[in-house]
Amino acid sequence: MIYRKAPQDTGSVSVMVAVLVPALLLVFALVVDGSARLRAIARADTLAAEGARAANTAVDTRSSSIGIDTATAARAASDYLARAGQTGTVSVTGPRTVGVTVTVTEPAPIGLLGRSIEATSTAVAVLGVGTRDGNLP
Repeated sequence: MIYRKAPQDTGSVSVMVAVLVPALLLVFALVVDGSARLRAIARADTLAAEGARAANTAVDTRSSSIGIDTATAARAASDYLARAGQTGTVSVTGPRTVGVTVTVTEPAPIGLLGRSIEATSTAVAVLGVGTRDGNLP
């Protein structure tokens, strides 16, 4: 009779799977939550930039120098943000400069990095009048 010795590595694949599967699930969760964070940052950037552009449409043409009508600019930016479903702060920092700050809060898909994702962005728009060589005031 020939006796065969049992292989020594019986069950080694099960141990490897038991170690690798949770690690792969952790990496997957980090990728999903990280991409959601990047989307929130992009949304905050877009909303702030578009809000600043909307505010820059409030040009004051009643005076001798062209500038921004501050009340109308703040209202235009706030209206844009309200239509987008967000709130933010609008600041007129100069006669032709408007800044908008927006904070976007969204629920995290998996929640590994926290229950919600928050991203804040600020955009500044400068009113350009006439033809220029690219240098702003």
